[in-house]
Amino acid sequence: MVFYYKGLKIVIYLLGMRETPESITIGGEEFFYEKILKDDFFSVNVLYKSESGRRYVIKLSDFRFIFGVFLRPLAQFFSRREYRIYEKVKDISGVPALGPRFGKRGYFHFFVEGITLHEYKGILPDDFFNNLKEIIDEVHRRRIFYLDLNKLGNIIVGTDNKPYLIDFQVSIYFKPIKWFLVGRVIDWIFNKLIREDIYHLYKHKKRFRPDLITPEELSFTKRTGFNKWYNMLFGQPYRKVKRMIYPSGSNEIIWYKWRKVKDKSKTMP
Repeated sequence: MVFYYKGLKIVIYLLGMRETPESITIGGEEFFYEKILKDDFFSVNVLYKSESGRRYVIKLSDFRFIFGVFLRPLAQFFSRREYRIYEKVKDISGVPALGPRFGKRGYFHFFVEGITLHEYKGILPDDFFNNLKEIIDEVHRRRIFYLDLNKLGNIIVGTDNKPYLIDFQVSIYFKPIKWFLVGRVIDWIFNKLIREDIYHLYKHKKRFRPDLITPEELSFTKRTGFNKWYNMLFGQPYRKVKRMIYPSGSNEIIWYKWRKVKDKSKTMP
């Protein structure tokens, strides 16, 4: 809800309102608001299009609940953190090109034409998961644990039938440690954790292209002892908390489906 008083626009932040500009300029080119792509309790993704047809997405970190405004410093922290991680992977083929920052809680990235893996119908190309594996391997080479590969909505099937990876909100960067013993321990933990990404990668391949999965790949669809421990201590509690926060059915509607909203208002309720 937005009120106007003596020419001033007053936004009721206490109700967790979100507002984005009607138009933005990137690299000297003007982009205009088109629609909301994804809207959940922690961020909103809005699509902008230029007259030339190029599109950018603004991801605005926010907490969508009453008094969420008081947590905006935390939202700023998460946004800066994600942007720093994105900067480390921005040149990877299969990761949408990174754009500039938007205020303190947002940033832009290039829009990839396509649909999420969750929405995809039909048979994926034979090389789809091999290409996705190359993206994940390169992310790991940058010492980043993606962590969120279980969500099909984070994998885009482009109109070129190639995979694209989006959303680094919960990813973790492991900075190299020079201290010998500490560095060895950190490396060991990192190498164990990225096994979780591989686990989800081949779980998806087993689901979508079971005819192509090899015996070796099939072995990765079973968690190791370390990963079972990780899932029990962190994965399961995280999913339980998420289900408590999110409304019923949101796992399919909000997390995975990039919503098509007809409302062209710049203010999102």
